[in-house]
Order: sequence, then structure tokens, then C-alpha cells
Amino acid sequence: MFNPLTRRQWLQTAIVSAAGAAGLARLARAAEESAKPVAAAGAPAAKDAALFPFYAMDTGLRGPDVPTIAAKVALLKKLGYTGVDAGLSPATLPQWLEELDKAGLELWAVYVTLSVETGLPPTLADSVKLMKGRRTRIELAMSSKQFKPSDPAGDAKAVEVLTQVSDWAADTGPVVSVYPHRGSWTERVDDGVRLAKQVGRKNVGTNFNLIHWRWLPQPKPLDALLAEALPHLMTVTINGLAAAPGGKGPAADKIVPLDQGEYDVTAFMETVKKVGYRGPVGFQGFSIPGPSEEILKHTMDKWREIMAKISA
Repeated sequence: MFNPLTRRQWLQTAIVSAAGAAGLARLARAAEESAKPVAAAGAPAAKDAALFPFYAMDTGLRGPDVPTIAAKVALLKKLGYTGVDAGLSPATLPQWLEELDKAGLELWAVYVTLSVETGLPPTLADSVKLMKGRRTRIELAMSSKQFKPSDPAGDAKAVEVLTQVSDWAADTGPVVSVYPHRGSWTERVDDGVRLAKQVGRKNVGTNFNLIHWRWLPQPKPLDALLAEALPHLMTVTINGLAAAPGGKGPAADKIVPLDQGEYDVTAFMETVKKVGYRGPVGFQGFSIPGPSEEILKHTMDKWREIMAKISA
């Protein structure tokens, strides 16, 4: 749903989404008083400031029952999702925007893969223009042949990339976030936080992706990592996790619908809430077979159960 934002509205809603209740007034005053780009909060909150607006990544919309963008959007609307995170394609972006606007839903994010050596896709600047004034995140998953995963030696090139997208987006949206993905140069949440701090702008942040966090050894507790990321956290993505047979450990966990698997997603979301995050949450449905309606309905039913527990 397209809601044009003024600079002041964008900064205020950005802060509400990523910060906890404590200190919100102080942060809001600071945003109003300063126009300088500084390290700050993540994605804008939903217009009604709802806790954790829940959307689906288009990885969960690949079933045979939703062959068109119109069908995908209709299913999201039917099941109660607030919008979608879609892989960016210049050819399909206008239709996504048209169908989502008609349905009153959000294009929460577009997903872009790139190499820090080769830089941004040449068509991205035009795509950003189509998303001006929206809450959309441009999620960048950055790979590298030169640098090993998480190697800070690649930071300078990555900061150039993020700064360029930030310039295109300016103060009214969209925003840009680092997408941590196992095997990429930016494979950890810590990478996104490190880069966001270096860019030092309110429209640059990071994602927290449950599956990619789970697939990697973690040197710090979950709550500590989330607290560190909070000032820059633009979204959290979740899914069910089924343990691989043979005791292979978390690195072999399989993505499943939210109502399946052994991992306690409710406890995870309780931790997310406890550290003060209040922004959008997305469902990652990559590689789950079957009809999209079945996957997304079961997931939404479980999400409502989770919300009832953590909101009590």
C-alpha cells in the first residue's frame, strides 16, 4: 500500500519500528532536530504502529496454485499477510506495485544479490525511482571472490555500494539493508551492523534472518546479538526449523512451515520482543514444496498463535 511520507514522518516512523519503548521520545526529538545522516533506527513502522506486521517472502509463493503476481497478491490478502518481500526484477516490479496497491498491501522489500567487486546492477537506480516514497527495503546480499565471508577488508567497497543506494533513496524511502546469507561475504548479522555503522545513515540497516543465523556457529548469545543490532535492525525473518536426521546439528536444519519443526519460534520471538524490536517480521519459505496456500495458511495460523502468547 503506497503511503507517501514526508521527511519528518519517515524519520519518526523509522525510529518507532526499531527502538523499544524506552527512549522513544528522546530519539524522536533528535530525529526532528537534526537533518544530518547518522547511524539510526531501521524500517518505518506500519502506519497503525502494529506490533510485528507479518509479511511473506516470495520464496513461499512459488507453488503451482499461484502462477501469477495477481494470484500471489490475492492469496496474501486472503490469508491476512501485510505484504511481500520479492526478488527484484525490473520487468515485474511495476506489476508487483500495481497489484499490491490495489490490494492495500505493502511491498516490504526487494531482494538483490551482487558482488562487492562488480557493484550495483545497472538497472537498480531506475527501480529505486519506482519505489520512491514507499517503506520498501532494498535488501542487498553481497558476495565476493576476493574476500572471505565477514572479512572487513571488503568494507570500503561495500560502504560505497550502500552509500550509493542510500543517496538514490534519500530521506523519503525506500531504505537499504544488508541481507545476511550463509556463504555470502555478508553472511552474519554482525556484518550488517558493522557496515551500517560505517555508513552512518538512518536509511541504511540490516536484516536478521533466523535460518542463516541458525546455520552458522555463533560467538555470542541471541539476545546480545539482537541488542547490538537493534539500532540498525530493519526486519526479522523467521520459519520453522526441522532438525536433520543423524544429529548433524543446526547447520543442517531444514526450512519448514512455521507450524512444523522442533525449533521454538515462540521463544525466539519472545526474545526479539524483549530486546525492544517492534518492526516487520517476514516468513522465509525457501525450498518448501507444495501449494503456497497450504504453506502460508499453516504458517499464518501458527503466527497468530505465537502473537497471542507473546502479546499476553
